[in-house]
Amino acid sequence: MKKIILILFCTLILLPSFVHAHTSLSSSNPAEGQVVKEDLEQIILTFGTPIEVLSTMDLVKDGNVIPLEDIKVENKQLLGTIAKPLENGSYIIQWKIVGEDGHPIKGEINFVVEMAQNGPEPTPDTPEETEANKEDKNEKNQIEPMKDEQNIASDTSEENDEQNNNSMLITVFIILIVIFGIVLLMFTRKKR
Repeated sequence: MKKIILILFCTLILLPSFVHAHTSLSSSNPAEGQVVKEDLEQIILTFGTPIEVLSTMDLVKDGNVIPLEDIKVENKQLLGTIAKPLENGSYIIQWKIVGEDGHPIKGEINFVVEMAQNGPEPTPDTPEETEANKEDKNEKNQIEPMKDEQNIASDTSEENDEQNNNSMLITVFIILIVIFGIVLLMFTRKKR
């Protein structure tokens, strides 16, 4: 009887750490919202626990996937080698991983490439060139709110994952208490 109670107690204490062991992104290069001003040769995503080889990532610019030369998993890291230098603009790293617990997780990292141009930019001489510059500025002003919306969506999905983990933890805890109560009730009836 004492052994069973001890085993149930230990299970009750240790189970929350197993349930909450889902992998999360610890760091990345480039980081969320980073402005990259140098040639980026490799994307490095580091997670809290080891990840499975099935994990992958895509690099997206303007809705188009930019092929990565090599994607590999090394323990807690997902590495992607960039085939050719990136052009200036906004990029999204879309990653999908499988943690060591088998739970699939996905996310996004937004960053911007702003490389210095080789040589001075020509000044516009014609009204058409001035209009083109105004259109470029309008596009940039439209991209900024999109980034904010994507960041909000990313934050919301992280909050949802955390809420799901917390509700799962509470559910498991309640189930264990019920099981413990049933076992305790069974053993007290046998003694009578």
